[in-house]
Amino acid sequence: MNNFFLNLTHYFKRVWAEIASMTLLLIIPLGLTILNSFMGEGMTYAGYNIAATGAAPAFMLSFQFFNCAIMLGFLYEDFRGERRWRLRAAPCTLRSFLAPAIIANWIISALFGLVLIAVTGLFFNVYWGNLFVVAAVLALVSLMSIFVAMLLFLFIQKFNVANGMVYIISFGLMVLSGMMFIPLGDGPIGTFLTTYGTPLSLGTNAIVNAMYDTLPGMFELLGLRLGVDVHGIEQAYINIGILAAATLVLGIITAIAAKAKGRRAF
Repeated sequence: MNNFFLNLTHYFKRVWAEIASMTLLLIIPLGLTILNSFMGEGMTYAGYNIAATGAAPAFMLSFQFFNCAIMLGFLYEDFRGERRWRLRAAPCTLRSFLAPAIIANWIISALFGLVLIAVTGLFFNVYWGNLFVVAAVLALVSLMSIFVAMLLFLFIQKFNVANGMVYIISFGLMVLSGMMFIPLGDGPIGTFLTTYGTPLSLGTNAIVNAMYDTLPGMFELLGLRLGVDVHGIEQAYINIGILAAATLVLGIITAIAAKAKGRRAF
């Protein structure tokens, strides 16, 4: 147990050392939200900026997947790079470093999301609605991004290729969720993708649906503006359930893949 907390502290320090990279999770989505706030100036409801409120959840969740790049850097450096031999000299197994690395990245990534929520809510009139729903969605999407990084590490030998895949996956999810100004149409496929088809659309729609009980007028405006099939807080919980199930399945697949790879990976 002592080794676990020592390793966890070690990775927290290393994550903070990557603060320039971590700002990607905060500065870019914050900047895009602020831009939407200025563009939508004058479009308010109950004192909240409608445009910024509609954009902020999508941007926050989208950039959680860029955390994969930071996690990948640790995995390749520690388990395939020169640091691997230094860690083998530690009084614990090489695999014992894996859980602390995952937890440290997960916590810091989610923390940056919470900072974004606080800043946009306090200074740019973004309405976040049910904070329990927001926190649950943030935690699940952030954890899912960690599992994606793990799978890329397990199946792709070269770091540069895996790192490139992070950006393909991240921007691909944004396109498929209807967040990149590329019309997906009103057909069944486009509707499914923008409501349930990706973790980003599931999470965004959960946050919007949860506004029904706290600020119905904003809920109705965003439901119309985002084109979501809104049903209120019950639908938000359904979306969170689907997101949790998908994260669990992804975690199980990651665990099976890691076991199958065995010592070749770790």
